[in-house]
Amino acid sequence: MSEPRIRVYTDEDVDVRVAEQLKRLRYDVASCRDEGNAGRRLSDDWQLGYAAEHGRAILIHNIPHYVVLDRDWKAQGREHAGIICAPMRTLLGELVRRLRRHLDAVRPADQHNLLRFLA
Repeated sequence: MSEPRIRVYTDEDVDVRVAEQLKRLRYDVASCRDEGNAGRRLSDDWQLGYAAEHGRAILIHNIPHYVVLDRDWKAQGREHAGIICAPMRTLLGELVRRLRRHLDAVRPADQHNLLRFLA
């Protein structure tokens, strides 16, 4: 039996097609829209909390905000399932390829409570 993969939640500013393409490839990915959280003006802290509550690493573009959130959460003793950072300007196909490589190579335990940049 293969090891479980990281479960992902995509932040609101991540193109929903990322989640759609990865779901077709049988990755466990939920978008902000899928979960009914889009268009509600929810804070990045709320989004990270939602992902953590559901055992999902969050894929984000808003890197500066999440770097601060990660630091603040750790200072408060709070944990999350991981923050996966990708620059906003990454093309859709390239983002999907990089995320697939990441999900295929990194175990959930190795992503837990870490902020990591997609290679």
